[in-house]
Amino acid sequence: MRPLPLLAVLLALSGPAAGADEAPTIVGGELSARWPGIGALMHGPLFGCTAFLVGPDLVITAAHCIGSDTVAPPDVFFTGPDRDHVLNSYPIATITPHPAYDPATAAFDLAVIRLAEPAVEAVIEVRTTPLTNADIGLPVWMAGYGRDENAQSERKRIGATTIAELIPDNVVVDGLPQGCFGDSGSPLFTAGGGAQPVALGVASFISHENCRGSTYYQRIDRALPFLLGFEGLCVEGSLCSDALFADDFGG
Repeated sequence: MRPLPLLAVLLALSGPAAGADEAPTIVGGELSARWPGIGALMHGPLFGCTAFLVGPDLVITAAHCIGSDTVAPPDVFFTGPDRDHVLNSYPIATITPHPAYDPATAAFDLAVIRLAEPAVEAVIEVRTTPLTNADIGLPVWMAGYGRDENAQSERKRIGATTIAELIPDNVVVDGLPQGCFGDSGSPLFTAGGGAQPVALGVASFISHENCRGSTYYQRIDRALPFLLGFEGLCVEGSLCSDALFADDFGG
């Protein structure tokens, strides 16, 4: 199966006049301002991928989101429910893709961004324990920006789902809500009962162009040696943030 990257194709577009098939987002989710540490990237005036805080000045996104021969790298990470209600905007200092990232196969589709200044939003911790088959069926959350089934874009939407499958490099989720183009770089994470959110994966690609198939997330546990090399990374159980999330999962 050829990967269909969850690209933020609004990079090549300046506004909502784009066709609906070019930039959908989480299908079947709901608009939300929760988890303010989940934000988005800007490439100058153009909207980019989803990204999320994993340390005071560290952000994770998908490696295929960080620019190409025709698209400049992102220069700003912003937080807020949509680009019309920005909470904070942070300039980007450095971008480091995983050294084993392969655009042809989407292997290790993950990159770390260092902000030029610390963010004030609560972070999402990174899971350090390996995923196993016992995690299949685990309740998880997904959140991202982009277009939904009604072609609305650039607004954060969330949805609850479960892990359907684990393969060597990816966590797979099926059904609705469903990731789609524009959700690249968004986290798949656990949360609930006041617990700190913990990221398991980074949105990478989908199995069908109509966004009704499976969503594949790069497994964070497979990228741990790379991630642990970044000072300030908030790992599972480190209690990097004092924020509580008691409303998530009905907790």
